[in-house]
Amino acid sequence: MKKLFTAFAVAAALTAGAFAQDVTGGVDAVTGAAAAVGEVANVSETLQGTWLDSKYNCNWVFQVNSGSDAFCVLKDASSGAVVYKFTRGNVKNFKGEMEANKFVLSWECPAKNRIYKFSKEFAGNSDLLLDIYNDYYKERHNARITYVSGEANIQ
Repeated sequence: MKKLFTAFAVAAALTAGAFAQDVTGGVDAVTGAAAAVGEVANVSETLQGTWLDSKYNCNWVFQVNSGSDAFCVLKDASSGAVVYKFTRGNVKNFKGEMEANKFVLSWECPAKNRIYKFSKEFAGNSDLLLDIYNDYYKERHNARITYVSGEANIQ
């Protein structure tokens, strides 16, 4: 019985270690930089698809592993016209982090004077909590943006 328990404990520890490696460390999927412990290495599996910000009638489209340099595109929800493309070259301080009960993706866009933060709670809701801070005007936009589709057309 003692040997069986020890074998089970070792197997559980190895399995937990394998899952932890999938989530933390490694290489950042957007910037290509080494991700620190606590940062998410594969953002595309955690946050990919389209979410609607009904206040501004726009769609946030995430597709990290695409042929395009863009990892997030803001589109007009009615016409589909591209409003802005977030690329590896026009953002800084990109972070993907796991917190207690949510995944948080954030970055700064110097061209827009804004800091973007998207939070995905794990409690069965597919919505994202969006927080945009305008550094120039010192204004905030907070919204719950609703999941539209898992399909992400970044073009």
